[in-house]
Amino acid sequence: MSDGMAKELLDMMLAKGNGLDDGVTCTPQDAIDTPTTFRQWCEDVLDPAVRAD
Repeated sequence: MSDGMAKELLDMMLAKGNGLDDGVTCTPQDAIDTPTTFRQWCEDVLDPAVRAD
């Protein structure tokens, strides 16, 4: 891994360790309110966006 990638990964892990995700809570209702699965989102949104480049 490059030095830049290692630094970004370290920065991300430090941010998560310092509470980046503390304000996010998931409840069973979230699954009802957002029925799209991660896999479906990847197929519908992420894959076309990546292929467009």
